[in-house]
Amino acid sequence: MAILDADTSVGYELPQIARQFRLEHFKRADEKTIHTDTEAARREGLPAPVAVGPQVAALIFQQLRVCFERGWIEGGKCELTFRRPVFVTDFCVAKGTVTRREETADGVRLHCDVWIENQKGDKVIVGNASGIVPRRHG
Repeated sequence: MAILDADTSVGYELPQIARQFRLEHFKRADEKTIHTDTEAARREGLPAPVAVGPQVAALIFQQLRVCFERGWIEGGKCELTFRRPVFVTDFCVAKGTVTRREETADGVRLHCDVWIENQKGDKVIVGNASGIVPRRHG
């Protein structure tokens, strides 16, 4: 059952999804890239290997799936901006807030501000997303 419904009000805070990343999440065979190898990252001027962006953004997609269920899969929209690198050992939390309600032919589209913060509280990914929830009947 979806967490969001037609009674969800503007200002509602989405449940947070957190993950402690580890280098093992990004390793593939013997490849040595800025995502999998400390020396390769340092050669590019980075202090540590950088997490793969879509794997980090997946925290937001998981959050939206929990919140909207079918209304995310069949009607979800999302625009994200990657603002800062996430390193492979960062702790990240997906957060979000409902910002607007829109009546549509398919139900109520709930618009949300979404973002991911690292362990320092930096917003490393920001954006907006929306999904459909059924209208109340009765």
